[in-house]
Amino acid sequence: MTYVCTSSGKVRSHLLSMNRFITLLSIIVYSSNQEQWPQQSIYAAASPMESHHHGHTTKGRRATGSARISTLEIDSLSDRLLPRGGGSDNAAKVEHRPNISKNVEDNGTASIATSIFNLANNVAGAGLLTLAAGKATGVSGWIPSIAICCSLAYASSSTFILIGKGCEITGEKSFKGLWSKAFGESTAYVVDSIVFIQCFLSSTIYIGLLGDIFSALLKGRASAAPSLFGVSATSRAGVIVLIAASVLFPLNLIKDLSALAFTSILGLCAVMYTVMFMVYRALDGSYNTGAVGTVGRFIADKVIDPAPSFDLSSMWNVDLRSLVLVSNFGLAFIAHYNAPTYYREMKKESPASFPRMVRTAYAILAVIYVTTMCAGYATFGDTAKGNILLNYHPNDALAFLGRLATGFSVIFGFPLVSRGAREGLKNASMALGYPSISDPKNHMSVVLVMLIGASILAILVDDIKVIAGFSGAAMGSFLVYICPPLIYTKILSNFYGKDSLEYRRGKRALAFIPFGMLIGIMGVTMTYKSMKA
Repeated sequence: MTYVCTSSGKVRSHLLSMNRFITLLSIIVYSSNQEQWPQQSIYAAASPMESHHHGHTTKGRRATGSARISTLEIDSLSDRLLPRGGGSDNAAKVEHRPNISKNVEDNGTASIATSIFNLANNVAGAGLLTLAAGKATGVSGWIPSIAICCSLAYASSSTFILIGKGCEITGEKSFKGLWSKAFGESTAYVVDSIVFIQCFLSSTIYIGLLGDIFSALLKGRASAAPSLFGVSATSRAGVIVLIAASVLFPLNLIKDLSALAFTSILGLCAVMYTVMFMVYRALDGSYNTGAVGTVGRFIADKVIDPAPSFDLSSMWNVDLRSLVLVSNFGLAFIAHYNAPTYYREMKKESPASFPRMVRTAYAILAVIYVTTMCAGYATFGDTAKGNILLNYHPNDALAFLGRLATGFSVIFGFPLVSRGAREGLKNASMALGYPSISDPKNHMSVVLVMLIGASILAILVDDIKVIAGFSGAAMGSFLVYICPPLIYTKILSNFYGKDSLEYRRGKRALAFIPFGMLIGIMGVTMTYKSMKA
């Protein structure tokens, strides 16, 4: 039986219950991450072995407990790469394996706590502003929505860990390097192209956010605004053109982005402030529709149109439309092409250190996302917009500060995303025989063309939820659920052989592939249908 919320008062009651549930869940997830992985694992097995290398026999041990291995603990570092059982075919493979000593010597310096902070900060971003609308569009009940978020957080962290395992085996330090080690350098343009498309779509979402945020800030505050070709300078399209030309273009011309490092902290502050003010507004009754209790002060003047509605709100409802929310989460959890960087920079005191860090960071992200999604929906219900900040009253001071902080965070974070798109385009074009795009003389032209393209797309698609849905379903499903298990199992096959215990264990990760294909295809389909509704 479907339970329907008929008032914002009941919704706030549900929200309080959900917060208790989320807190308990995060404690359980964190506690489970404290357990060490089994000593015999793909990551670092611990059994003695005998291997043949360059015509002679040596004895060694696989690393356990610590990533730092002294020469007294192992006779030959290359022996660590040999599978159990040896054999002439496997021995022949060793000559093509990289020296894993680089992995041992280059153990990073970042602590687990620092790495958790950096990863959570890198992943959490503008995607959280679309989650309430994803829940509303998908007509997902409270419990299924929370379950979807937590399940996808766990699945995303699992595939993130697979990238770290690939780095451990190969010694590679980049996502492209891992792909090349698995499938050959001649196919590296594939991953470059995918990263380009993903970053380009992300930059489009950023530009759309800027149009949403600053047009809302200027609404009613700018009189007799000038117009160009019939477009007001304070409209969404006008704001996008002005900001792209006067701010984003000069910022994108900067080649050394180290000066923008402070934006990492700015982005985190904006995210945390947004989450806190959304929760406060969900509980303080200022947006109460009056079904129970008094009408909220931001609803009484009827400026907000449409007013919050909870006709479709339920506790348990879930159907194919929920895939819209799944698609939005696909974008919200993406950071997998940066996984090698986090693996390289983190100090790994044991084989379990990296997985524990990743699990904890994604548990924190799940709590942030669930809180934001529930607070936004509890406030505006079925009318939640693709950018939840647009739902709040123009005179809401807390919302004004939230828009302002998010706007500046997006402005200074945009060059980082845009640079990722440019690098992907340059690398892919170079591999495909178009080196002119990578010529430094063409830097300004490439920046200009990409910025114009992203701006036009942001203007044409005025709801960022749509771009987030398509991007999350198509690119997110590939980068998060399909690409990592493909790379990992191929590396295991190349380095250990398909008959090895390592490969037989590792190929379980291939189960993520049909899952990723399903949510990719269905997510795109349902997002398209939601546009037509």
